[in-house]
Amino acid sequence: MPSIALQRGIIYGPILSRRLGRSLGINLMPVDCKVCSFDCVYCQYGCTDILTQSPSHHLLPAVTDVRTALVKALRKPRTIDTLTFSGNGESTLHPNFLEIVRAVKALRDVLRPSAKLAVLTNSSTINQEEIQIALDMVDAPMMKLDAGDPQTFIKINRPVSGIEFFDIIKGMKSVSHLMLQTMFVDGDISNTRGEAYQAWVNLVGELQPSLVHIYSIERPTAELGFREVEPKKLHKIAEDLQKKFGIKIEAFYRS
Repeated sequence: MPSIALQRGIIYGPILSRRLGRSLGINLMPVDCKVCSFDCVYCQYGCTDILTQSPSHHLLPAVTDVRTALVKALRKPRTIDTLTFSGNGESTLHPNFLEIVRAVKALRDVLRPSAKLAVLTNSSTINQEEIQIALDMVDAPMMKLDAGDPQTFIKINRPVSGIEFFDIIKGMKSVSHLMLQTMFVDGDISNTRGEAYQAWVNLVGELQPSLVHIYSIERPTAELGFREVEPKKLHKIAEDLQKKFGIKIEAFYRS
């Protein structure tokens, strides 16, 4: 059961984000179904309708449609801190993602030069050269890393067949300004304790990202059997890892 409805357009918001300020969302996936290469147990949009690495072109908005919708949104007199690629699935699956990022960046530079560009990605496409180029063009390429080992990765993120955990890690190592985002969950499956947690810690230390955002579930999840990780535990994780690795780690939670 999804906890929030699918986005009904290319542009949505702006929404007030603790991480990104007033964020204007850019949805490159369909408006009537969730299309993703993962089927994460915690997803706020519910289970993935179309689990794929190669969505059909006819399901996705054209580059011109994205440009037109964004121009209209950016000309409205309102505060926008960030333009964020997110929405009903994995944005980087769009076959014209690089072209779209270039178009959005050009429009941003003219119409909202103070706004940042962000991509919330599950990292499944990171080994594609065009995706690496696109991510290098944005201010905040936030890449999902919910697990430090293949077994936990499969249990939590439930990727489509063909996606390999260590291929993603290899791709992350080639990103020039790596930023990570981690959803911590506890319950039937947990990445906050034991070997699963220690594997994640070790991998973060190996990757040495410039920034890590950690947070936990706050809405009903796609699958039952999971609970929120308490704020004090998230704060302790951030504090411990920052001391251990000298990495900037920020914890986000309900006050």
